[in-house]
Amino acid sequence: MGLVIRFRSPGGAPRRLWGAAVYASAFVFIVLVTAEFIYAKSVSALSPTSEVTFVNGVAHIPLGQVADGDLHRYAAQLNGTEVRFLLYRKPDGNVATVLDACEICGPVGFYKSGNGIVCKNCAAPINPQSVGQAGGCNPVPLRATTTPDEVQVSQADLASGAHFFQH
Repeated sequence: MGLVIRFRSPGGAPRRLWGAAVYASAFVFIVLVTAEFIYAKSVSALSPTSEVTFVNGVAHIPLGQVADGDLHRYAAQLNGTEVRFLLYRKPDGNVATVLDACEICGPVGFYKSGNGIVCKNCAAPINPQSVGQAGGCNPVPLRATTTPDEVQVSQADLASGAHFFQH
């Protein structure tokens, strides 16, 4: 006579309980990620635009309006398309003039957070010093003239970026 040892694989209720726990955990994780995504999108709402007018084809924006280092959003209606642009005083003191769009994400826009400027579409943080340079998810540079008193944006230069805002 030999000794026979039988092993029973755990089954029944404990296996079902572990399976239910895994499914419940996955469901809770998905709900939390979705809630965070929705919350992040609502927090990053774009600030209102200030409408610019052109005098002899040029918009004149006083530098005093952008002295606070915040992100300032402007817009103009060009041939039925609202074209938005931003003025931003960079940490080095220079004012960057850019379209409120990028070549990758399009006209979704940018907002200012505690760490600098962020793309509303992909949440890519933009190095504040690189604002005004082309490439990546940086806002598209917009040609402008900065004098000691104002920023001047020509209607023709703004119109050349209108294709970013057309649907």
